[in-house]
Amino acid sequence: MDARNAVMRILPELRELEEVDFSKYSSRYLPLISAFAETGRTGLTEFEAFVRENGLESSTVGNFLISLFQYLLIRYRRYNEYSVVKPAIKVFITLKGWLNENGFEKEWKLLLHNFAGYIVDMAGKTAEREDCETALAYFTTAYRLAEEAAENFKEKYFGELREKAGEMLKSLHERCGIEGEPPEKREKGC
Repeated sequence: MDARNAVMRILPELRELEEVDFSKYSSRYLPLISAFAETGRTGLTEFEAFVRENGLESSTVGNFLISLFQYLLIRYRRYNEYSVVKPAIKVFITLKGWLNENGFEKEWKLLLHNFAGYIVDMAGKTAEREDCETALAYFTTAYRLAEEAAENFKEKYFGELREKAGEMLKSLHERCGIEGEPPEKREKGC
């Protein structure tokens, strides 16, 4: 089974992954995800169960998601492929949920620290290419991640990132004819 189909068995809800070029995907998790795909099972929860059934640590699931996100980010940075933008943001949000739900909060903070700027940059590309509704959804998510990063990390960069994301979101609101300020964060995180 090819890499795209194996990944899609784990994350079937991320239809945007169908547009991604997986020809260079050579993760060490490829044999594992291929074996999972061959079982006919689908979904992240089923993949977690499969990992446990095979005597592997639950962190394997998080590590696979991280490797997938890194691959998407490489495709974006190295090949300037827009097709990876939306799935990368969705995988990042999936990672946030999975890591925090499974006791890997420290790992989430490290990922947020390292990649918040990339998420804001990628979400900015949706403002250039997508309809208002889609662009607002992705950029609002990026804005909230920038806020979370600014709250958690005291480096000047993260305050500036939040400001930049806020300005970009405000500009998007103006372009789309939406009155008022960008949405306030309703709860901690996204």
